[in-house]
Amino acid sequence: MSSPFRWRGVVEGYYGPAYTPADRLDWIAKLGRWGMNLYVYAPKDDPLHRAQWRTPYSAEAMAGFAELVRAGDDAGVAVGFAVSPGLSMVYSSEEDRRLLAEKCRRFVDVGSRFVALCLDDVPTTLAHEADRAAFGGLAEAHASVTNALRAALPDDVVLWLVPTDYVGTAPTSDLEQLGERLDPRIEVGWTGRTVVSPTIRAGEAARRAATLRRKLLVWDNVPVSDGPMRPMLHLGPYRGRDPGLAEHVSGVLLNPMQHARASAIAVRTAAAYLADPARYDPEAAWRAACEELGAGARAAFLDFAAAHRFSPSAPDDRDRELEDAFAALRGCTEAGATDVAVRAAADALEPLLARRLAAADALHKELADRDLLREIEPWIASHHAETKRMQAALDLIRQAVSGGARLPRVLSFFGFAARSAAPSPGPTGPHWSYGPRRILYPQLASLRDDEAGFGDDPALFEDRCLADEVVAFATRFALARLRAPAAVRGG
Repeated sequence: MSSPFRWRGVVEGYYGPAYTPADRLDWIAKLGRWGMNLYVYAPKDDPLHRAQWRTPYSAEAMAGFAELVRAGDDAGVAVGFAVSPGLSMVYSSEEDRRLLAEKCRRFVDVGSRFVALCLDDVPTTLAHEADRAAFGGLAEAHASVTNALRAALPDDVVLWLVPTDYVGTAPTSDLEQLGERLDPRIEVGWTGRTVVSPTIRAGEAARRAATLRRKLLVWDNVPVSDGPMRPMLHLGPYRGRDPGLAEHVSGVLLNPMQHARASAIAVRTAAAYLADPARYDPEAAWRAACEELGAGARAAFLDFAAAHRFSPSAPDDRDRELEDAFAALRGCTEAGATDVAVRAAADALEPLLARRLAAADALHKELADRDLLREIEPWIASHHAETKRMQAALDLIRQAVSGGARLPRVLSFFGFAARSAAPSPGPTGPHWSYGPRRILYPQLASLRDDEAGFGDDPALFEDRCLADEVVAFATRFALARLRAPAAVRGG
């Protein structure tokens, strides 16, 4: 069965350190193996892509790009290149237009047949006097530049425009002008109703596609974790995308994290969705991805990845197996169960925590992909520390219902205070496991200067760390059980 999506792949479009040539070759091999067909080079922090876009790439860099294109040809993966000139380009300047076309043609000369003009995250008004005199507004200027670039490229080259209005579903005058003025062969990008869309519905895509008078090419900001999202490691499955999306979009390109190997979990599951959206099973795809990419330490990697599934698409997913077991223990105590029943519920948690405590050692010794190990190392340390806190909480609960002399149980609480303390952020900042303590996602419904603001999707998540919840519960439970008898308190 063939995919209903023309384009299926990755856009290297995050803010942060760009991938190495080896990273990109690894991506090409994986994408080809998974039935995906496009990789687009668009790293925001490459100065020659964005801030210094007029400067040509060196002969050495172009030779590296040519090698990437050849690897893509062998794997059945098209390699595209993007230029983002909007921070400084004078849209009416013939010289700037010539330089833009020349830069893009150099990519075509090394074999690429996909070019992206990225005008996202740039001023939403015309910055230059010459442009204000030449054009009636930003949309007219962008349409003019994009059509000129389309005319300067060979007919077999696909041109993709990522517009300044790349989020939302409501029609705007700029988008309507783009839809009317752009050459119908030009693809147009869209991220969904917000920057990091928890879901993308077919109806939302239909409204934006109608405004632009063409199918959309989705720039999906999953599993990206740049900007304020950096403490997060997004290892959950691809989800929240309608099975019928292909009716209104030509394809989906995922924007990964700066962690190339770790990003492959989400991309591998997205490949399964894009191959057959009607029958896509996120959990089955996630398990298969973890087993493939966690080779050598599959069981440990599954446990580790389960603690890093939190995202706007899954804000209640912080290791479901562990959460369910703790919920059962909490339910026991709230129902007034006997100490024996509470102890049994606590004992059921022991092997789950023991498995997770053993994950760090197994990953360090056995994970086959050592580049992946290096990427996730800060989160391995965080995962281990937070699991130890939950183990301390479990020990305290069992002590509280153990019977016998009260003084040893009371004194155990003092040791618990030290064992359960939240770990301090490392030199590179916090790395959240089992959910975040505080994280901001850019859930912006508009990026225009006069309309910028957050949409209806939750943006700020606070106090969502499962380990904190478990420690707080154990603290309350033990204090209640260890309170001195009423006669001693003077009651």
